[in-house]
Formats: sequence, structure tokens, C-alpha cells
Amino acid sequence: MTELRTLLIRYDEIGLKGRNRKFFENCLYNNIKQVLSGLDDVRFRIPRGRIMVDTPSSLADECARRLAFVPGIASFSIGYPVNPDFEEMAALGIKLVEPSLRAEGELKFCVRTQRTDKNFHKTSPEINFEVGSRIMTALSERGLVVNIKQAEVVIEIEIGRGETVLFDHRTPGIRGLPVGCSGNVLSLLSGGIDSPVASFYMMRRGCRVHFIFFDNQPFLGRGGLDKVLKLSRILNRYQSRGRVYVVPFQDIQVAIRDHCTPENRVVLYRRMMYRIGQKMAQKIKCLALVTGESLGQVASQTLENLAAVSCVVPMSVFRPLIGMDKQEIIAQARKIETYETSIEPAPDCCSVFMPSRPATKSRVDRLERDETRFQWEDLMQEAMDNTEVIDLDSAKEG
Repeated sequence: MTELRTLLIRYDEIGLKGRNRKFFENCLYNNIKQVLSGLDDVRFRIPRGRIMVDTPSSLADECARRLAFVPGIASFSIGYPVNPDFEEMAALGIKLVEPSLRAEGELKFCVRTQRTDKNFHKTSPEINFEVGSRIMTALSERGLVVNIKQAEVVIEIEIGRGETVLFDHRTPGIRGLPVGCSGNVLSLLSGGIDSPVASFYMMRRGCRVHFIFFDNQPFLGRGGLDKVLKLSRILNRYQSRGRVYVVPFQDIQVAIRDHCTPENRVVLYRRMMYRIGQKMAQKIKCLALVTGESLGQVASQTLENLAAVSCVVPMSVFRPLIGMDKQEIIAQARKIETYETSIEPAPDCCSVFMPSRPATKSRVDRLERDETRFQWEDLMQEAMDNTEVIDLDSAKEG
């Protein structure tokens, strides 16, 4: 087989964007170029509705591994460029089918053609017949049968202007929109299962996600921060150029412990996190906050408590998991490979000074009364002034 491979990259939602389609296509194209940077002898082409990447066969698998992390891709295939000649296409098809043949029993297969070059002298059904019949002639005595609806092996042919690509496997992509087309958001990232999944969902809707972590090292040690940095680096594989903002939160928590009603502590923590999150988002030009909150999952996430927290910021707060149950969230965490890190034992900021009976139906007037008992504005400014910034791509701190 040829030493050259062609990766054929497909997208679906982008194709429905009408007049804005070119913007989304360019964004996806640039993201693919970025993720494949550093690989030698890689060449890009953009026929309508597709992105093609020509690469030496030795790099094809590495290209495919990297493309699996790119939102906006519906599916991709490692293909073999061939001449638009039925004998050559059939010969290659035979080589691809042969490894799947069994010593006993039948193997169902079919040929499917996508003909983007409508000037080609045969229609797609005619090409399917011409190539499929040649493969059948060579392999029918070894158990190969045609079954279009239940095919176990599908030989696909893409015929474009000046190029023909044949492939036998589609790898599903992340789908969604390419990162960067929807603006920047700031995610309140903890070391738990939920917030990393929420962050991923926003990446899949085209957002570049930065992260803010509320740290309490004097009481909890560095374990929580190390865990969050590990999670953020896993997530950054889906986007690149993310940053983590590490906010020292211990003084605020001590003030709330010493001056406020115990059952209100968790909601008061969250109100301060939202305030700081909004200020930081405005500073770094993010357009919304993101949280991993799911309605009713824990005491602080009742409808009343969510409303009592949201009202302190005018900025949009996105909660992608709001209607999901825990098992759905865990399933997605496993897919994006954050679950095993999330369940590693490490203390959580909100667990510090936890009351025995946290409020589940907080009243805003009582929360505001508690907040008059400590200088939260000064403490918030001090925390922001001492925030540490970590660039996830360079691993440099500043």
C-alpha cells in the first residue's frame, strides 16, 4: 500500500451555519493545524465540507490520536489516496477486507461512495457496484457476502475534484463547535467530578475555558491545588491556551466562620466565590462564569441556594450539568478521562468549617445581614491582589 495517508475530517453542525459557515470552518481548520503542529511533512487541504490532511503513513496514527481531542470534528478516517480507477480501488479494497475474513462463516461487507465531484463519469451507486463486484469476485469463495444494512466491514470511497480516497473505518469525534468561536469563559474548578465535566461541555460549545480555583493551603495543604492543576491540564488537551487562577481563600473563610451564622457558611463561601469569579472574568475578558452545579445534588445546590448565590453577580452563569444526575456526569467524566483524577482523595475548599446542618433554603436578607459582619470587600480585593496565574501550555507561573 502507498506510504502516503490522507486523513479525511468531517464536521456536521458547522455545515448548518449558513452565511457564518466560513468563520466556523476557519476556526476548526486553525485548531487542527495547531494540534498537529510539530509534525513534519503534514499538508492541509479544504475541499467543501471536509478538511483533508496528507501525512506520511508513519505519522497517521499520531495525527489520529491528536484529532480525537478536537471539538468540532464529527468523525475522521485514515484513508488511502488512489487513482479514480475501479481496478486500483478494488485491489486496495481487497487488501483492507482480507484481514477480517474468517476461517469459517460469512463476513458481511458493502461499498459506500461519497461523490463530491459531480462531474465524475459514474454515479455513487454505479461506483459501489463496480468496486464491490470486483471485491466479491476475488473473495466470495472465502465467505465474503454483500449486506448493505448489516455490514461488518464497510469500504468507503470519497471522490473529489482531482482526488480519490478510500478508507475502511470512521473514528467518532467530539462533535460540537470548534474552541474559540464562542468567546472565553471562566470556570469555577474544584477537585470534584462535576466541574471538569461542565468545563468540557463549554469547550464543546466553542468556548475557550479558563479556570479559577479557590485555595486554602494553610488548612488543607497543597493536595487540592495539585489535583486541580492535574485536572486542568487534562482538560486543556481539548483546547490549549488555558490558564488557572489560584485565589487564596483562607482569610475569607476564617472571617465567615468567626462572624457569620454557621448554617449559612457554605452559601456565603459560594457568594464570595461568585463575586471574585466575576471580577476576575471581567479583568481577563471572559463573558460568563461556568460551574458544575447540578440541581439538588448537594445541600448548597437547591433552587433557593442557587438563586441566593447567583444574585450577587450580573454576569451570566452557565450550569451545563443542571439537569443531569450523578451517574450521567460520572459517565462523561470517564469519557474525557478526568474521573480517575477527580476521585483521588484530596480536601475541598468548601469542606472547611462545614456546619453540622447547612442551610438548604437560604434567605438573601439573612445572608446580606451576615455579610455586614465582616469586611468582605477588602478581603476580596486582597485575595485578587494575591492571585497566582498558571499558564497550562507553558507550565510557567506568573
